[in-house]
Amino acid sequence: MSDLVPHSPNLPERRDPTPVHQAVQEQLVAEIGETRLGKLHDTVDAKTFAAILHWLSGANRSALPTKHRYAEDIAAFSEWAANHTGLRPVPLLDALDFDAITVWTVYARSQGMAVRSQRRILAAVSSLFGDAAPRGWARYNPVSFKHHAPKVGTETNGRPAGATRVLPATDCARLATAAETPEEHLVFGCMFQLGLRVSELVNLRVENVDHNVTPPVLHFQRKGGLWKQREIPVDLQPHFDTLTAGRDEGPLLVDPKTGNARNRHQLTDITRRLARHAKIPHPVSVTPHTLRASAITDLLNSGANLAEVQAWVDHKHATTTQGYWERSNGLKRDSALTASLSARLANLAAGLNS
Repeated sequence: MSDLVPHSPNLPERRDPTPVHQAVQEQLVAEIGETRLGKLHDTVDAKTFAAILHWLSGANRSALPTKHRYAEDIAAFSEWAANHTGLRPVPLLDALDFDAITVWTVYARSQGMAVRSQRRILAAVSSLFGDAAPRGWARYNPVSFKHHAPKVGTETNGRPAGATRVLPATDCARLATAAETPEEHLVFGCMFQLGLRVSELVNLRVENVDHNVTPPVLHFQRKGGLWKQREIPVDLQPHFDTLTAGRDEGPLLVDPKTGNARNRHQLTDITRRLARHAKIPHPVSVTPHTLRASAITDLLNSGANLAEVQAWVDHKHATTTQGYWERSNGLKRDSALTASLSARLANLAAGLNS
């Protein structure tokens, strides 16, 4: 992650990316999807688009969820850059500098973008320029994480930065009850009961459901490219059957308007809709990740082993898993300790006055 380090002066001066081999283009279309790449193609200039294809085809970005997330984040950032510069297609590699990234950070904050989302998009832009600058396709990497990336603990909405909302078990039960369509049941079930990430859920395909075993098994790809499997709970099986009926391939969750896979933003709309129907306070803050965070907390509250929960959700560090419980229960624990000290002080003071 380069912090305003220009590319080596020993490399050739600015030049255009080499053409991307047709076989590589076809593979990227198959992996990332024509819709995602089409949006990028329409937003950025030819030079930037070629650089993006080279970047996405790199070995460091081999996992499909990573490629999908990068493509979506660069597309969103490029859309902002096109509006900011008034250029469409926008010459992203030539138009961005330190000050432009600073303007974007102000825009992101003004839109109430979550700290994690800001850092994720900055990481995508930094990765693209980190790949392009050493090849002579860009002057330098304009992203400075020291200056541009919001720090954890700087949000002012009453929660630590990046802290996902955690719902009590009763609210989760109300959300499950509010689900009406098979799709709503699967969005809730895959996030809460199976512990999937949003990227893992949007990438699920019909082919990932194995009906040849009892109970049926769901195969999915974790971050880093590793494949995992989960037995599908009995209450979710009918909804999987409905959404896969008559289909041998294709996205599991389909946007009826486009025929393409649902994206993360649409899944957020679904969870917020469930929250409104379930009459959960502040439904706008109920996201798919809220369900996963709530499941982690509920498991730890019920006495599940921390290491087992960590493996279930695929956290690299146990402190990440423990953090969900801490944010939900730390206040009660600390309040109890404070109350104990207050009571002790009151007793001692009463003894002094007697």
